[in-house]
Amino acid sequence: MASSSLQGSSWILTRPAERSAPWANFLENQGAQVHCDPVLHLSPVMGEIDWKSVESASMWVFSSATTVRHFFSLLPDSVSSSLNTEEKPLFAAVGEATAEAIRAAGQSVSCQGPGTGADDLVRVILSGPKVDSAVHVTSDAGLPVIQQGLTDGGLPCERVEVSESTRVPDLDISRWKSLRENWSGIIYSSPATVEGVLAQSGPLADWVRAIPGIAVGARTAEAMESAGILQRHVATSADLEGLYEACVSAISAGNMGPNLKD
Repeated sequence: MASSSLQGSSWILTRPAERSAPWANFLENQGAQVHCDPVLHLSPVMGEIDWKSVESASMWVFSSATTVRHFFSLLPDSVSSSLNTEEKPLFAAVGEATAEAIRAAGQSVSCQGPGTGADDLVRVILSGPKVDSAVHVTSDAGLPVIQQGLTDGGLPCERVEVSESTRVPDLDISRWKSLRENWSGIIYSSPATVEGVLAQSGPLADWVRAIPGIAVGARTAEAMESAGILQRHVATSADLEGLYEACVSAISAGNMGPNLKD
């Protein structure tokens, strides 16, 4: 990682609560102050799920540990029975946390990405064991990167949503300003979090737009630009190293901010 330190910096982390702890712990270990305020909440889908697409696919692809847990909590017996046959599907995971969730459900992982995002997982799958078809098991907020990348690479892929996202109802952006007038940055984990923050900013929208934004991925950066966020720093990879380098970039631009108010 870069030699620069995050000591004394301050960040708002908008990632869903069940996925924010590793990022917050990492930043705090680097000397940063982190205010976790999830914008979205993920829960199992309440409506119908296209289980036929899941059952017919020879590889099940997961890009979130939360979605893995939702998937197995919803999996009907008619589909889970296929996991006890010689023709059971292969499992692919975007990174270690997702792979661990799959193993916790009693399954082995055939393809594991480096944890640096959907594009890298697609490359790992296309260079891995030969399969006839795949299904990306995701949430309604998930981007179509995996489905599109695998299909373009010659592996037919369907998309099945087992998690649904809702905006956290009590997001209080005025609380952010009461804690600090200036922040080193807001870390946005998806286009949906950018939209959720600005939609609930009210009279503080211009104040939010003036805070440097850290985007985890190019599509999140595009959403920040569309939202009018003035200063944008894009993580080159969706892992802790990429996050660290983007935060250092923001600090280098002079965005440390004053100490937290008592």
